[in-house]
Parts: sequence; structure tokens; C-alpha cells
Amino acid sequence: MTLRRTLSAISLALALTVLAACDSSEERAEKYYQSGLEYLQAGDVSRALIEFRNVFKLNGKHKEARRTYAKVERDRGNIREAFSQYLRLVEQFPDDLDGLRALSEIAAQNNDWQSATRYVTRALAISPGDQGLQAIKAVADYGLAIDANSPGDQVKAVQEVRELRAVLPDDLLLRRVIISDLIRAQKNTEALQEIESALLIAPLDRGLYAQRLSLYAALGDDQAVESGLRDMVTRFPDAPEMKAALIRWYVSRKEFDKAEAHLRAQITDDTGNDDAILELVRFLATYRGTDAAVAELGKHITAQDPNPIFRSTRASFLFDLGQRDESIAEMRDILKTAQPSAETRRIKIGLAQMLNITGNVVGARALVEEVLAEDSGDAEALKLKAGWLILGDQAGEAITILRNALDQNPRDPTIMTLMAQAYERDGNRDLLREMLSLAVEASNRAPEESLRYAQLLASEGKFIPAEGVLIDALRIAPGNPSLLVPLGQIYLHVKDWPRATTVADALEKIGSNATRADVINMRAAILAGQKQTDEAIGYLEGLTDDGSGDLSTKIAIIRAHLANGDDARALAYSSKLLAQYPDDPTVRFTDAAVRALTGDSATAETEYRALIDEDPKRLPAWMALFRLVAADPARAGELPALVDTALAALPGSGELLWAKAGILERQGDIDGAIAIYEDLYRENSANPIVANNLASLLSNHHPDADSIARAEIVARRLRGSGNPPYQDTFGWIAFLRGNYQDALAELEPAAAGLPEDASVQYHLAMTYAALGRLPEALARLRLASQHLAPDDSSDMAKAIRNEISRLESTGVNAAN
Repeated sequence: MTLRRTLSAISLALALTVLAACDSSEERAEKYYQSGLEYLQAGDVSRALIEFRNVFKLNGKHKEARRTYAKVERDRGNIREAFSQYLRLVEQFPDDLDGLRALSEIAAQNNDWQSATRYVTRALAISPGDQGLQAIKAVADYGLAIDANSPGDQVKAVQEVRELRAVLPDDLLLRRVIISDLIRAQKNTEALQEIESALLIAPLDRGLYAQRLSLYAALGDDQAVESGLRDMVTRFPDAPEMKAALIRWYVSRKEFDKAEAHLRAQITDDTGNDDAILELVRFLATYRGTDAAVAELGKHITAQDPNPIFRSTRASFLFDLGQRDESIAEMRDILKTAQPSAETRRIKIGLAQMLNITGNVVGARALVEEVLAEDSGDAEALKLKAGWLILGDQAGEAITILRNALDQNPRDPTIMTLMAQAYERDGNRDLLREMLSLAVEASNRAPEESLRYAQLLASEGKFIPAEGVLIDALRIAPGNPSLLVPLGQIYLHVKDWPRATTVADALEKIGSNATRADVINMRAAILAGQKQTDEAIGYLEGLTDDGSGDLSTKIAIIRAHLANGDDARALAYSSKLLAQYPDDPTVRFTDAAVRALTGDSATAETEYRALIDEDPKRLPAWMALFRLVAADPARAGELPALVDTALAALPGSGELLWAKAGILERQGDIDGAIAIYEDLYRENSANPIVANNLASLLSNHHPDADSIARAEIVARRLRGSGNPPYQDTFGWIAFLRGNYQDALAELEPAAAGLPEDASVQYHLAMTYAALGRLPEALARLRLASQHLAPDDSSDMAKAIRNEISRLESTGVNAAN
């Protein structure tokens, strides 16, 4: 009894101690929270955030601290962190209306319509009469209708938006939809009026100013565009993208003197002009020539002031001109006497970039680590390090350090682009898309960022949004060929011949030799797309007859004949061309290719071999010869020696190594094929085809845990790709890792896209079996067996037949 009482007393004391500790922990958390609020009240946001983080260390479920922390991050533009914190809030408190509202708004502002719909639906279940939430729902409905290209749903959503705007006149989300809808309907004057009204509500909204510029351009009011850009440069002095947009505008109009004058006007008599001078120098290098840039730098480098930044910039120009050793030596000399400073770190990064380009990655990384040891938040150093991490498949670590860089530079589009690359490598296509969209906005619709985002949208079949991105960019950089050409390709893809013709006209007006081939190809494609093949050929022949067509035009005529199924005319024209240019390697190669396509393989092979004998470095001839020999099953034995001979002449050729890997795989030398793919992957890990082939071989032929883990890392970027071979690879790896639902999501569309591939059907069957869907598994296995040759004794064929026997022996009946 005494012992029991003693133990009870000890237990009670321990319990009281624990309770006291809990109380103390909560009290300390509350003190940190109140301290954070005081810092906020005093305007010291950084210290307030530190205090809120201290709250979470002691009490991770402090609702008000979490909500306040999220709001502060959102207010200061750190949207990703804000979204993450609001997400944590609604995970802990599912009925938190403020959190759900914020998540819905952020998602809608970032065009993430599915997430917006998900969170606003939950919020409306709590507060069904909330008109603000109804507005978000209507906006999301409109966005989903646009993505689905559903005009009926668009009209319905816009009508609801207009009704809600009548009672919520200050709601910017509603106003943005109305503006977007008016622009889509080409009611530009009305859209401009709406933007002016919206700017009265949000006078610092950069997106509205950018839309206004686009409308000025669409209305042909060039003076208003220039004035608007100048106004934005003045209104947002800390936004370099505004100044860049103004310079792009001048350049697009070939008003180089105006651009230069504006840049020179930014240089004052005060100190601290380095950045303005460097901007001028970069402009001069691009549009006046390197000599002009170097001369300008020379004005600012004197014996009394040997400005190290200007010296390093001059070295960079000389590096680009090919004087690499001298430039690197100059950079090292600058650093010999440099003291630790932001300027010195900038020079070290410049040298690191040079070393990286010349292959001295170890030296480059060492310099980057030196910079980060001095300043862990140096954005340029973090960008370089993140790039290496991404190439090394360390996407998670890259994302972490890029978030740090973005915290310091929340409107840097290059950081956003790198984050997009990291998310792509990690297989997160939603965040990839979001980051590319944010980069477009942050760069003020710069051509490079706009093109990258438009290409992603087009690859996903979202041609209307992709068109909109390119058009918005063209309004600030009119006549930019890098935007016009992909816009024309979109119109060709969707068979919008009038708009494609408009783009071809715009390219032709540029009058550049660089765009000439694009114009010719686009006009020919427009005619061919309308089944006017004879007219397309006539157009091309007309160009050659009047002397405005070059050799590429004549080769395009051959392609047009082949596309029309007229082999005889293609061969005749090719022969005529060969007679005109008997010694031209391109014409000889083209004639050989035509003969190979039209059945005269012997003559084609003779010409390919003659081209190779004259110059063994002609890779296209080697590859054409390889394909010709490979097309004859009886000559399969010749392929290994042929590829080895080609590799002796071109030892670093990725295409030839690829061909050799395929040969080894067919010969059963899987490890040899994997070794080649590993080498190709090390050389360029960004190539998705190499990644797919490597991951596929590893997962199908090396079932050990290490190989599967390696395959998963390599294949992450293939997740959600929509490409059947990639879906099969990632899906099978997910199966091997025991993630059957993930596997199912990839393998079902893969099997639908590759219905005659026995291995893909087998992979799906095994997934069905793992999920207990045995009738479907058996049906899929029988389908796979139908695509096996009767004498196929491969491991895959054996596995399919054995699994069929096993299921049938247990009484499973195949599903219909």
C-alpha cells in the first residue's frame, strides 16, 4: 500500500510538472505572439516574423499567430509562403473561413482555377451567402471555362461576374474578368475604360498598367504606349522590368537613339551610378557593337579610379569575343586586391560563370561557396548553385535555396524561371506552370519569359491562353520574331488560316534574312493546310523563278511534293536540282534522302557513303545511312560495326551513342545500354528522352532497391507529362515502389495511348492485380499476349504468360 501511494504521488507530481510545462510553453508562445504584434505596430516586420516563428516552435497550433504570419507574408508579396501558411491553418482548423478565403483568392489571382474552386467551395459551405466568396467562385468558373474552351460556360460566368460587380464594385478579381472578357471580344475601348476605373481602386497594381499598355498598342496609339511606359518607370522606380520594357519598346521601333538617350539620362553626377552605366553598356554592346561598349567603359576606368566592376564587365565582353584566357586572368587580377564587399562578390560570380562555361565547374563552385559564406542570401550565387543542383537531380534542395533567393528578390523573373525548372525536374507541373506565369508578370511580359510560358501552355493543348501570352508580349515588343513565329505556329496548329496569314505578313514586313525562311514556310503551310498543295508548290516555285527563293526554298518544294504523295515529281525536281548543283553537299544529301523515301535504297546508300568518304564528320549522312540499313531486317548484323565506325569519326556524338545504346539493348546487353545512357545523362540531364530511356531500362531490368530509387529520381519529371511512353515509365516505377494509385493514374492513359505495346499492357495489368482488380488484370494480360510473337521467349513474354496461367488457375474470369 505504501509503495502504491508513493508511486501515485510520483505520478501525480510528474503529471503536474508536465502540465506546468505545457502551461509555461503556451504562455511563452503567447508572449512571443504579443511581442510580434508590437513589432508589427511599430513597423518592424522582420522582427515580427521572427517572433511569430518562435510562437510556432512552442505552439504549432496557435491560430491567430498562424493567420497573422500568413497575412504579413502575403502583404509583403511573399505569396508562396503565405499560401503555405494559410494551407497549414486550414489543415489544423478546417472551418477557418479567413484561411479558406485567402487560399481561394491567392489561387484565383495566380490562375490556379482548380485550387480556387476547391477552397472556395469549402468556404461557401460554411458561409453560403458570402458575396465575396461567390465572386471568387464566379471568377474561377470563368477561368475553367477559358481553359476548357467552352464559350457557353464563359458567357454564363461573365454574366454572373457582372451581376456581382454591381454589388461589389471594389472587387478587383471581378473587374479583371470583365476586362479580360472585353479584350477577348476585342472591345478594346470599353476594356480601357474598365482599366481606368480599376486603377482608381488599385493605383499601384502593375498588372493593370501592363494591360493598359497592351490595349494602347492594340489601338495603335504608339504615343500612349510610350507615355505609359515612361509613367511606369517613374511610378515604380525600384522595378527594373519597367525600364527594360521601355527600352524593348524603343528597340522594337528601331528608335535606338531614344533608348540610348533614356539610359544616359539615368546617369547622374552623383556617386552610385554603376548600375545605370552598366545598363547603358549592355545596350551599347547589343545595338551599337562591342567596341562602343568597351569604349564607354573606358571612359569610367581611370588610373585614379580603376573601377573593378567596370574592369570586370570589360573582361566579360572580351570573354564573349573569344579572349577567354585573358578575361579570366583579368578577373583573377582584380580579385587579388579586392576587399570583401558586395562588389567583390559580384566579380567572383562573374568569374564563376566564366569558369563554368570553360568547364572548370570545380573552380566555379568554389567561388560560389566563397560568396555564400560571406552572404548566404546572395541571389546570383544562389541561382548558380540551384542550377547545378537541378542538373544533379537535387530538385528539393534547389527549391529550398531558390525560395530563400526569392524572399530577398520577390520580383526576379530569373529566380522564378529556375524554380520552374526545379519543379519540372521534381515532376510538379502545377508549380512549374505557376512559376512560369509569375515570371511573365515579374518581367513585364518580356519576350523570353513569355515564350517559355506560352510553349508550356501549347504543349498542354492550351492554345488560347498561349496565344494570349504571346499577344500580350508582342504589344510591348511589336514585331519581335521570337514571338511572332511561335504565334504563327499556334495558328497553323489550330487551323486559323487568316490569323496565320496576318502573322506571316508581320514577319515579311520585318524584311530580315533571319525571318525569310519562316515567312516562306508559314505561307506554304497555310496553303497546304487548306488542301491547296498545288498552290503551295506554285508559291514556292514562284519564289525561285523570280530569284527571291534560295536553296532552302527549292528543298521546300521537294518536301511539298512528298507531303502531297507525289513521289515522282519530288524525285524529278530533286534530280533537276542535283544537275544544277552537282557538288553541293546539301543537294546531294537531299537527293539521296528522296531516293531512300521513294524506294531507290541502293542509290541513296551510295550517295550517303560518298558524302561520308569526303568528310567523315558529316553526322546527318551517318544517321541517314544507319536508318537506311536498320530498315532492312536482313542487315541488322551490319549495324554494330557501322555505328562503331561512325563513332570513331565522331566519338562524342549523342545521336550515334543513342543508336549504339539501342543496338546493345536489342542484343540483350542491358548494362551496356544503361552505361551509355548514364554517360548521356551526365552530359545533359535536362534531356527528357534520355531520362525516360535510362529510367525505363533501370526499372525494367534492375529490380534491386538502389536501381529503382535511382530510376525514380531520374523519372520524376515525367510525372503528369501526358506523353504515353513517359507515363508508362513513371507509372511502372510507381508500381515498383508500391504507390499503386499513382501508378494507375499514369498507366491507364499510357495503355490507352500505346494499345499495341505488350509491356505497357502488362504494367497496367500488374497494377490492377495489386489493387485487387483481378478480372481487369486478366483481361489486360490477355490483350498483352495478343501482341507477343509466338516465338517470343523474352522475360517479359514469360512473365505475361505465367501471370495469365496463375490467374486462370485461381478461377479468375476476365472482365469484359
